[in-house]
Amino acid sequence: MATPKLEPSPAALRNDRIMRTDSSPAEINIGDVLRLALPINTTLIGGGMEARRFVNWVVVLASWEDLESQINPHDLVIVPPSLFANLEPAKFNLIFEMLAGFPVAGLVCFGMLADELTHQAEAHNLTILVVPENASVREIHHSISVLLLDRQSATSERAIQLYRQLSAMSREGQGLAAMTEVMSKLTGNIVAVQDKRLEIQAISWPSNTTVSREALIEALQQRDALPPVLRNRKAAAKSRQSIWQQLLPLGDSPVHLARLLSPIISGDRARGYLSVIGPVAELDMFDSLTVEHGAAACALEMAKTKAVNEAKKSLRGDFLEGLLAGSLPRKEIERLEGRLDHNTSEPHAVMVAGWIGTNKLSLRRLETSTHWVLSNHPRPALVHVYGNQYLVIFQALKNLEDMDSAHQLGRRIREQIEMEYPEATLIGGISGPVKTLAEWPEAYDQALQAMQLGERLKLTNQFVEFESLGIYRLLYALEEQPEVREFTDEIMQPLIEYDNHNRGSLVKTVEAYFDHHGNISQTAESLFVHRNTLLYRMERIQELTGLNLDHANMRLALHLSLKLWQLRPEIGQPPI
Repeated sequence: MATPKLEPSPAALRNDRIMRTDSSPAEINIGDVLRLALPINTTLIGGGMEARRFVNWVVVLASWEDLESQINPHDLVIVPPSLFANLEPAKFNLIFEMLAGFPVAGLVCFGMLADELTHQAEAHNLTILVVPENASVREIHHSISVLLLDRQSATSERAIQLYRQLSAMSREGQGLAAMTEVMSKLTGNIVAVQDKRLEIQAISWPSNTTVSREALIEALQQRDALPPVLRNRKAAAKSRQSIWQQLLPLGDSPVHLARLLSPIISGDRARGYLSVIGPVAELDMFDSLTVEHGAAACALEMAKTKAVNEAKKSLRGDFLEGLLAGSLPRKEIERLEGRLDHNTSEPHAVMVAGWIGTNKLSLRRLETSTHWVLSNHPRPALVHVYGNQYLVIFQALKNLEDMDSAHQLGRRIREQIEMEYPEATLIGGISGPVKTLAEWPEAYDQALQAMQLGERLKLTNQFVEFESLGIYRLLYALEEQPEVREFTDEIMQPLIEYDNHNRGSLVKTVEAYFDHHGNISQTAESLFVHRNTLLYRMERIQELTGLNLDHANMRLALHLSLKLWQLRPEIGQPPI
């Protein structure tokens, strides 16, 4: 195991100093026995629930007779099940009074205790460690003896047992929450599992923890607080240093907490992080081993979860692609629909998104960011990378009038992308609402058209709504027709050639003219030119196009030609 490293203070961090920490007390106490020697599902009861009680030795009680010859002060006494089975309830008080008088460090008992036994333990302030009924007296005695004689060996063996139990829990499908609970119980510390984005996947708190939950989670989610090598997931996987210890910045909190931290490695990169968090002076070798072995077990759990999710994703992808392509028979649609884990009977809007420009990233990054946004979004959605070209989102709506949730999702995705990938350019489209699954292909076509129009009109880093495109929807369907392109060229080409040869601004002037509804004064002001200059330009526009702009139909011809020209992929001018 790699030596834990400590970043002890902000000043030390600035100097990049890493110090080793060790805190292994020479004496063994009840807490050590509970953590390191007894079965993991052991419980502690009674009136003497002080885990720091010193343990001198361990003895197996042979009988209730002649206790003085069997027990010394501070012994941990193992009581075989047969002794309690043969003990009359009337003698409980006397026996417990004698045990308390030595005093013993505590009792190890087997199985569920009767109410009377618990009452006597509380009355005499005795600590009782209750192990499973099927536990072996001999094995319990051996484990505690090894701990008392060789703490380091016992600690290592305990860590191996923990890994086996956590692995078994993963195989049984108990999940990260149950696994962190076991680790927290054994260490007596806070245990947290985070994903690659530092979002909390599971966290367990000892009952006596007083630290603010909000402050701690905020500290854990600060990426800058990670050791530099762990901020890069591939570098973290290759690092020879597997365990780190850091002070946690908790503001004005009087509690000085530190964490033992290990990356959760799967394949060639870190998939998340495991932390054991406790008072800085009390983190010890077992805590380090818990982090190390726990991270390995969590890696198995995350890999299993990822495999399950990938299988679901594949099934979902086949269904959605078949649905959009119209290649699925109705019976197959009905069969697969029930396996989607998504209510397709609700109204939906379809959203399509992708990268544009020279700096195109992988769609997987867009997909990951979208899933993260959806984890905090009020409405469910299906997400699928379609044809390695677009990301398609099927967003459930409350009703047919509820487009706000789709707009909100689009804004949040855009904001997340701008934060994570400021160098990339996003474009998206949103369909109108649809009622049935049969309408999803039509909605997909609407969203795709809105995205493509948005790209041509330079409406970048936003989701363009299909229903807001107005006349552009009609023009988009017409602009590839030969007659329409010829009509556009006849009017626009003379203006374009004039601008190219004379460094002119006639096309820009036409845009501003219609943008200001033909108002000469407002158009001149927007172009920062004199009114007479604008009037000269308007005369040249009419001469070159052959259009008299005093006639409404000719103004319409120029306006339509401009819009059609703007839609051409090779042009892509800003909309008017």
